[in-house]
Amino acid sequence: MNRTVVIKLGGATIERGRVVEELAGDLHDMPSVFSIIVHGGGSEIGRYLKILGKKFTFVKGLRVTDEDTVEIVEMVLSGKMNKQLVARLQRCGVKALGVSGKDMGLLRAKKYMQDGEDIGFVGEIAEVDTTLFDMCAAYGVVPVVSPISFGDNGETFNVNADHAALDVARAVACDDMVFISDVEGIYRANGEIIRHLTPSLADQLMASGEITGGMIPKVISALDCLEHGVKRARIITWKGPGTLQKELAGDESLFGTLVSSE
Repeated sequence: MNRTVVIKLGGATIERGRVVEELAGDLHDMPSVFSIIVHGGGSEIGRYLKILGKKFTFVKGLRVTDEDTVEIVEMVLSGKMNKQLVARLQRCGVKALGVSGKDMGLLRAKKYMQDGEDIGFVGEIAEVDTTLFDMCAAYGVVPVVSPISFGDNGETFNVNADHAALDVARAVACDDMVFISDVEGIYRANGEIIRHLTPSLADQLMASGEITGGMIPKVISALDCLEHGVKRARIITWKGPGTLQKELAGDESLFGTLVSSE
């Protein structure tokens, strides 16, 4: 393997058409690329919580998670979505291994406090053990990671998938961190997509107000990748078969925004 890529898949993307099958085709056609997939599943979690009559709230985008809720979240993410995602990849000829942060001590978490507020069994990653990734790379296996993780005392934590993907990307010092979502990259206030963003340009555009609102956290996350050894961060939307292969082939983004130091 001569290139490592961490891919974050949102729940909505997984459920959209044949994105997973088309992604599998790209992975199959890139044997020299070691890919790690980290997935979320917010809408499916919400659906099951409603089915089970469990009310829930959010604090700044994070689901308040009590002891009952974290069991449901783990059931949906690690039990249902992870295994369904692996099965779809397998059917397309990709050797995939479904794991959660608990397996082999992959992701160790600690309680996350939202502006000093305790929001339950919500965690942030304290440590990533890359042993499992090394094993998968050696045998050409794609690890598919649910971000459910253990704490030091054996408690289960629900970790935001975006945050978990970033921590995995840092730990393996990947060449590319790719966020695949419904958002077509980072755009200016006038709606123009920014195809290539550098830290200096990002600072300039945020200071001038050309990057605002929900774009700012995406920019900060991408810049954070670069500061921790990741070569490039890409925020893209899926545009059919070949999307990932074409995206990784160039120094500019075709389907979103490329963030790099140069």
